Amino acid sequence: MTVGGTRKEYLLIHDRCRQGFLKYLAEAFEFVLPEENPEILDVGCGTGVPTIWVAEHTGGRIVAVDIDQEAIEWLAAKCEEKGLSDRITTVYSSFARHDFGEKRFDIIVAEGFLNVVGFSKGFRKMNSLLREGGFMVIHDDSADRDAKIDFITSQGCTVVMSSMLDEKIWWNNYYRQLEDEISSPGNIDLARHFGGDISEIEQYRKDPLRFRSVYYVVRKETDQKTAHADN
Repeated sequence: MTVGGTRKEYLLIHDRCRQGFLKYLAEAFEFVLPEENPEILDVGCGTGVPTIWVAEHTGGRIVAVDIDQEAIEWLAAKCEEKGLSDRITTVYSSFARHDFGEKRFDIIVAEGFLNVVGFSKGFRKMNSLLREGGFMVIHDDSADRDAKIDFITSQGCTVVMSSMLDEKIWWNNYYRQLEDEISSPGNIDLARHFGGDISEIEQYRKDPLRFRSVYYVVRKETDQKTAHADN
């Protein structure tokens, strides 16, 4: 499978719109203690806008995993273009079923992944792959924030930082630009690709509070096996 034609143009638009959130990822990474050449895992990486930012702002090597083959191929093409193929390994696989062996990562990034697979289920798997003293940078929906923090603590981890991105941030940094792209006469040939985006913008207008999200920076203090087994 290759990405080309109008589909490639559509992915380029989404990548441009996604850039608006990188400043918040950068703010989260300020709480991650520097590590020389860290081993990094990006789960649910999609087309890899955050993946590439992390590669460009750390000296680490990254394993980027996603179940969307087209997204992974698009990320791989961008890595080659930017000369990052030697530092970013793209993996087309289910995170839940992929065998990472005895790999222990220094940093794990999860941008919007846990609200897809379930917070506790996904967090446990990530925690099992994180070395003691390592960090997770998690971007998740804002629902049950206090309960999620309690759960993280129960798993032998500490929440170093949590920061809310409110609905205005989502509009000003993403949906406004996406709406402009959709309505641009130059993108008329892409109309068939925008159905899901139009629906999402309509949902935002009906209930903008649903679109709040939270960045968490989490540090693993104890090994997973010592965490509370009943959580």
